[in-house]
Amino acid sequence: MTPFHVVGGTYSEDVYWVGSDIDFDVSLTASGHERTPGGPGTCLALALRRLGADVELTTALGDQEDSARALALLEAEGVRVRTRPGAGALDHTVTLVTPGLESVTVTHRVRPPLEADRAAAAAGTTLVICSPSRLTPLAVPACGRRLVLVPHLTQCREIVSMSSDERAALLGSVDLLVANRREHALLAPLPELALVGAAVITGGARGSVLHTRGLRLRQRALSPDGSPRNPNGAGEAYTAALLVARASGADWPSSLRAASLHAGRHVSRLPSLSFPRSSPPELVASGLTSTETEPAYG
Repeated sequence: MTPFHVVGGTYSEDVYWVGSDIDFDVSLTASGHERTPGGPGTCLALALRRLGADVELTTALGDQEDSARALALLEAEGVRVRTRPGAGALDHTVTLVTPGLESVTVTHRVRPPLEADRAAAAAGTTLVICSPSRLTPLAVPACGRRLVLVPHLTQCREIVSMSSDERAALLGSVDLLVANRREHALLAPLPELALVGAAVITGGARGSVLHTRGLRLRQRALSPDGSPRNPNGAGEAYTAALLVARASGADWPSSLRAASLHAGRHVSRLPSLSFPRSSPPELVASGLTSTETEPAYG
């Protein structure tokens, strides 16, 4: 399987399960609390590794206990880590999860953004760019390198602010874009988005939609292991499974089903880092046993 080089953030995360919906002027009480390493880069690297992928992570760390804890977790899982060292604590995220599994996240950023670099990935490696990496350095001719882009809102705004030539250079070298509905809505008006090889728009319980130059598919959310309990990390679980399935030779319909099933297994478990373990053949086989994918229109 093609190795993966992930570029993305490592955070210290506090997750609170609150007893009521989130509203203004409401004092919330938490029924549960979890403190764990996290962040887009760390979570995606862990999720990929637990699917048997060869994974290297470029991330920014500090010099305090939270960084040591995150590094120990990654290395224990077999993720090779390239650190951008610095002083101080990690970026800190607080996530509130409601009984209906809606969530809101606030991130306090203290580490400088990563500089995404095509040359960071060895030849033959899939370069996966997550938040909070700056994308402008990638907006140069691709020189044959392809990449996977998993942008958050700040990165989508960076793409919007680029010149048309910069966007064309960046998006024209993207094999796969994975974004949620709000992030995709920022990018959808851009004509250069048509240069992306394939785009998958995720919607949590509403499922996902694939757009390629010749195919439109809709995949509903699947929960094979019981009711969802924790949406934290669902996007990384879905993306990791999609990448591994595609790298293992699966077609788009079975890859979408495998990703949905894998994300469904993840959200049925309470710990945010409980990404399921599976071998690539097992993952691909799971996507072949269901026929829950249909053509998407509009």
